[in-house]
Formats: sequence, C-alpha cells, structure tokens
Amino acid sequence: MTSQLELAARTAFAQVLTAWRTRRGLSKKQLAASMGYHPSYISHVESLRHHPTLEFACRAEAVLASGGEIIARYEQCRQAAGEPAPATAVRNDYEPSPMLPATLVIEEENATLTYADGWYACRVERVVRNVGDRPVTCYPVRVDVDRFPDEPGVSRRLYAESPLQLSDLDFGAEAGWDRPEPMEVRVTRSSDAYVKMILVFGNARARFPLYPGERTRVTYAYRVPASLWGQWFQRDIRFPTRALTMSVRLPASLGAEVSAESLSYAGIKGFSPTESPGENGTVVYTLRLRELLLTSQIRLRWRFAERAPTGWTDLAA
Repeated sequence: MTSQLELAARTAFAQVLTAWRTRRGLSKKQLAASMGYHPSYISHVESLRHHPTLEFACRAEAVLASGGEIIARYEQCRQAAGEPAPATAVRNDYEPSPMLPATLVIEEENATLTYADGWYACRVERVVRNVGDRPVTCYPVRVDVDRFPDEPGVSRRLYAESPLQLSDLDFGAEAGWDRPEPMEVRVTRSSDAYVKMILVFGNARARFPLYPGERTRVTYAYRVPASLWGQWFQRDIRFPTRALTMSVRLPASLGAEVSAESLSYAGIKGFSPTESPGENGTVVYTLRLRELLLTSQIRLRWRFAERAPTGWTDLAA
C-alpha cells in the first residue's frame, strides 16, 4: 500500500515533470520520443500510476534540463518509498550490447566536413554522458550514402558497381579527453550504400566502459571520394542532443551556395548557416542549434557556381 508520504512525493515529482515538459513546449508524445519511452509511460507517471525510476528521472533531466530539480524530486520519491540508494552496477562480462546506448545523451556535437583534392573528409566529435544505471560499453554509428536522392534507381546502380566498404573509408575512432584511447570498430550490418557499426569502449590493450553519471568525448573520422556522395550533409538525431554544430569547409574558388533546412526540427522555420573565411583558401559554413528533439533531421545543402564534384551525406548517429 502506498503511504501518504510516498503519494505526496510522487505527486510532487509528477507536477515538476509536467511543469518542465510544458515549459519546454513538449507534448507527452514528444517527451517520450526524446527519452526513448512509449508515450503511455509519460501519462502513467504524470497520473501517478507508475512509480518513477532512477533511469526515467535521469533521462527526463537530460532532455528537460531542469537544473537538477527532477532528480531531487526523484530522490524524495525513493526515500519516501524506503528504497535503498542505487549502487553503481558493474557488469561481469564485457560483450557490447547495442541496447545500452539508449541511456546516452549527447551534450555537445561538432561535425565537420571538408572537401579537398577530390575527397570529402568527415570528423565528428561528441561529448556523451551516461544517464542510465548501467555501464555503457559501445556506441552505434551509421554511415549512409545517397548521391542521387531524387533518382533511387540511379543510386542503386551506382552503389551496386561501387559499394561502400569500411575498409575504403579509412575509418578511425577514439574516446577520452587528454589522452584518448582507440576504440574497436565492429560492423553489425552493411549494404551497398551504408555501413552500420558499433564503436566499443575498449581495444586490445584496455577496456574503458562509460559508467553511470560519467561523460567522455567520442571522436570518429573517415573520408570518401567525392564521386560517391550527394551534395548534402545531414544529421539525424537518434539520441537526446543538447547542442549541435555542423560545418562544411569548401574551396572558395568553387563559389558554393550553402543553405540549411530542417525536415522535422520543431520551432525552426528558416535558418541559415553563417559564412566565414577558412584556411588554405576555403570558406566555412556553420550551423549551430540547441536542444534538438529526438527524430529531428537537420540538413546542409550546397551547389557550386563552378564545375565541381558532388558532395555527400552523413546519416551517422
């Protein structure tokens, strides 16, 4: 039976959750999508039918950024229910599980694309935090190409003749701050036009899982020939993302015209990248966004005034 003290604590938690959800302009369905829950679960918590868990509170805090108020209310619920303080869970095995990264939040992402000498080079840096209650041992990434998005048949023929392969990308990944460690790369699925992989928080020398509450920087980079990519650079938001910076670096001599568009970014109706001079005769086009909703899709597109090879698309998570 639920005590009056526990009921009061759960009511206070629900009120704070609802208040911050409303302040952020999110429906229950939108909040659920950003947290990785079914929409009905948010309703159950707000109507007191479900007791909030630590993982639920951490994910809600990561998305709503309440300044710790949601976590504080959860602690009151835990204490009122007489539950022990959560202990840091440590797994005895180290087999990477693709389900665990659902507890990750991207606090900051910087994705840069550079064109030079017939190649596009991509570098992605993400500050990630584990808001769950178990260690995270891997991080999923997907590289997806489509040179002719408006002509799928032409694209299929192109990649059937020149399939995308990890060995051709010169792909590398690392994790850490001052002295980052190389990450093991494992392909989980591939086709002619995409490669799915997981980046393991470990290598032949060491294992370094991301424990609950910890954050780290994950960096990966690769390059592809310009002949295999379309003239667009896209981010699909698959984890709660607090800040995103996308940059495209192109030779000034090509006279590029770069625009930005959102396929599903709530609250944005027309936004454009800034333009600044770069090194070695390049121009850098930069787009900065904050507090993106899960499933948002942000795209930079360009065209050249001078004849030049087509660009590319990155749908990596």
